[in-house]
Amino acid sequence: MARLAIDAHVASATSARGLVLAAGRPVDAVGFEEQVVDFFVGAADILGVPKSVAAIYGVVFASPAPLSFAEIETRLNISKGSVSQGLRVLREVGALKEVSRTEDRRELFEPDLEMRKLIERFLEKRMQRQLDDGKTRLSALRRQIPGGSREEIARLNARLKSLQSWQDKARALMPVVRTFLKLT
Repeated sequence: MARLAIDAHVASATSARGLVLAAGRPVDAVGFEEQVVDFFVGAADILGVPKSVAAIYGVVFASPAPLSFAEIETRLNISKGSVSQGLRVLREVGALKEVSRTEDRRELFEPDLEMRKLIERFLEKRMQRQLDDGKTRLSALRRQIPGGSREEIARLNARLKSLQSWQDKARALMPVVRTFLKLT
């Protein structure tokens, strides 16, 4: 019984319920879009990606035609600022590509479906930035070890050394992951 309550809570926390707006569109199109958005919101939750970013990708993915900023905004129950920020993030990691049409001067978006490129860009943009930031933080932490007994200082130094080891291993893994992605 308790497990069902937990599962229901997790499902509602990662659900896209209420994110997709009908906006006068056909019920079957809206239903399809809701299911696609729900799929991406669930996947994004695992990766720690905001719901709004997953919802934007979901509506663009579910659309047979490229969508403009305004069309994305009218299909989702999120703020204009969240749409703008989400589009920036999705373009940055290569999840969306901009397309143009001769008859339409607006910026239009469609999903980039090449998973290898998407993962590679995610690793490059996000993980590399995190690794670089981690290096700076570790240096700062070494200078900020609080005073105390020799034993306490030694214990904190050992913990920072462990963090440095994790950081080094993650950095060493990046070229291997890049090579693997190029092979697949």
